[in-house]
Amino acid sequence: MDLTKIYFYKRMADGCKTVSDLHIGKQIEGDLDLQKAQDIKLPKTLVVAGNLNLSASHNIRLPKRLHVSGNLDLSETMIEELPGKLRVDGDLSLFSTRVRSLPKAIRLGAGLDLRASRIMKLPTGLVVPGDLELSGTLIERLPKNLIVGGDLYLGNSELTELPARLKVGGGLDLSATPIKELPNGLNVGGWLNLVGTSIKRLPKGLKVGKWLDLRALDIKKLPKDLQVTGDLYLAGTRIKRMPGTIRVGGDIEF
Repeated sequence: MDLTKIYFYKRMADGCKTVSDLHIGKQIEGDLDLQKAQDIKLPKTLVVAGNLNLSASHNIRLPKRLHVSGNLDLSETMIEELPGKLRVDGDLSLFSTRVRSLPKAIRLGAGLDLRASRIMKLPTGLVVPGDLELSGTLIERLPKNLIVGGDLYLGNSELTELPARLKVGGGLDLSATPIKELPNGLNVGGWLNLVGTSIKRLPKGLKVGKWLDLRALDIKKLPKDLQVTGDLYLAGTRIKRMPGTIRVGGDIEF
């Protein structure tokens, strides 16, 4: 059955309460919207050319092989495990799910939202071309060789350390985390927010592509080779002198 778009709410109007007997082909040439549906049994292999929306659905059986050309929304579901072979060319939302880990073979084309999920670890070598949302999670460590093309949000998480070869193309939010130090040579393409952490020393070779917020931190001095392209916020710190060798492209706020 070749379907261009399926909207569950339309079938609800026809008196259908579940989609357990809905025949869905192995390939959907458009969007598949099953938001708030019940008893969803998808085929073992499924390709969706558009977006796949399963948010707030109940009793979902996902395919073993799943390729979504658009966005995949699994937010606010009871899902605990993802397909072993999962490719999402757009954004993947696992907000408020029971997922604890991601498959090793996962392929992402944009952002990944794991807020309020039960995620405990990420696979080694994970590449997220867009934003990675981990705020408020139980994540304590990030995997080696993690690459994030957009912003990396870790605020209010349980993060205690960063990997040595972390690459962040956008901003990095570490606010209100237990982290105490940063790796040497950290290069952040966007902004860096350290407010509410216990960091007392900045690493050598730190480069920040936009602003750097150190307000109210117990920091006494800055590294001589610090580079900040935007503004530098120092209000409430113990810094009294600025090394003449540091580079700040914007304003410095004491």
